[in-house]
Amino acid sequence: MNIVEISSECSGLAQRGGLGSVVWGLCDAFTRTQHSVTLIMPYYKEITLQARMYSELKIFFGGEDTAVSVFETTHAGIRTFLIYSDNFFRGEYGDVYIDSGKLGRGYFEDDAKRFAFFSLAAAHLVLHLSHKEKIDAIHCHDWHTGLVLFFAKIHPLFENIRNIKRLFTIHNLEYQGTRPYRAMQNLRGFLDWFPNFSTLGINSLVPYLDPHTDVPCINPLRAAIHSASVVTTVSPSYAEEICRADVPEEDFLGGRGLEKDLLALFKEKRLKGIVNGIDPEFYDPEKMPYAYSVKNRDAGILESRRVLYNSFLSIVENMLKTQSLIEPSEVALREKFSVLTRSVFCERPLIALVSRLTGQKIRQFFESVSGKNLFAHLSSLPAHTVILGKGDLLRQVREETHSAKNIFLFGGFDDNLEKLLYAASDFMLMPSEFEPCGTSQMKAMRYGCLPIASAVGGLKDTIQPKYNGFLYSGNSVNAKATAFLKEIQEALSLLEKKPKAILTMQQNAMRTNFGWESPAREYLELMA
Repeated sequence: MNIVEISSECSGLAQRGGLGSVVWGLCDAFTRTQHSVTLIMPYYKEITLQARMYSELKIFFGGEDTAVSVFETTHAGIRTFLIYSDNFFRGEYGDVYIDSGKLGRGYFEDDAKRFAFFSLAAAHLVLHLSHKEKIDAIHCHDWHTGLVLFFAKIHPLFENIRNIKRLFTIHNLEYQGTRPYRAMQNLRGFLDWFPNFSTLGINSLVPYLDPHTDVPCINPLRAAIHSASVVTTVSPSYAEEICRADVPEEDFLGGRGLEKDLLALFKEKRLKGIVNGIDPEFYDPEKMPYAYSVKNRDAGILESRRVLYNSFLSIVENMLKTQSLIEPSEVALREKFSVLTRSVFCERPLIALVSRLTGQKIRQFFESVSGKNLFAHLSSLPAHTVILGKGDLLRQVREETHSAKNIFLFGGFDDNLEKLLYAASDFMLMPSEFEPCGTSQMKAMRYGCLPIASAVGGLKDTIQPKYNGFLYSGNSVNAKATAFLKEIQEALSLLEKKPKAILTMQQNAMRTNFGWESPAREYLELMA
């Protein structure tokens, strides 16, 4: 088949989260099975791959004809088209995503118009390609590309691509890209970008509008749901969860207002959950400084811990040099490490937390259990904890852990440190409020590091309790935090009293197959 993938990010080009890993994993898996894949992305300034001018497209955006330059390159064997724009992907808009608040603008205003522009340009490019080659499937990811399928379904200009199979994957329902249909106050609206849609009339657009706003608003994610041939999400459990309404009093996050739409799709057998994968060659314990496999995981964890201790300061220096470590984290790291001996570090259990430091991922750490929050409980455990990540809660995490001698916070991200942490740690923590799929637990398990995770979404689908990891649940934030702490304590107790049982679990985790072959086959079946 000839498949077109359209995304806001992709590993190796520009990535900010799991979305980029999934897009790359699928592209690579499709290519390995002899399918033809084309990737369409914005041409952000951080993309350094050599690219040649392919074509110039004319699109009507913002009430005027606009010339769009399209560049072509090859990314690890994948034909890739990059949509270039000085106005939307350069200058202050050169980053993958824009913080509108820091620019003093309306909520989400900048990314809304950037990806509206990108979606129209991508739709024109697909139309252009369809005149040259037969396209079997268009696969769009998350709200950033939702309008591509919307245009393909309802805009007369794109009638020639209407019969192509259209897939849409929801990676995270939390973000939907909703914008006013008409301009209001200081916010520009959908009709400012696409004035020719005014001829369609608001009544014809009801299925694509946000069902919960006081004024008419286009919801790109809902528009994609109602424009796609098939909708997928990234785990079967998450597909089931999003068909149910949110229940705040039970700390349950489900369909985020779109549960009725998604339930209808599910009943029509047009909504399917497919678990993500990871690249087992990139996350490979046999490529670590101390190479190990299932057979010698016990030696691997000890040697990796020694490597982590010996490399500690050089890791800090390298992350500062590459600007991947946020500087206030550095001082506490150096202070704590200066009084830490190798024997103590290597002999004590090690716990890893590799995560975006956001409410969805780590809110339970701030919940009070028996009079103190979970960071305080971690500081009193006979174990070391290393945190790697950044996000809007980084400052609060730094404040909570600054005085804890056994908690080391790396405020930033580094691929090599992530792998070394998984190789050196006994357990990794993943207390997500909701988790469409998650890949951190898969990466950790590849190295034999056992996840202790919330029993939601893809975590529930990939972790078998007491076989290759630990799961907990609760019907409120406090109940979940209490159960989470209890699971951590029980895991440490099991490590102390029954180390062979933990080793067996670690070996089970390493044997679990999270490659892309099976997920890719499921996607291909939907595209056929």
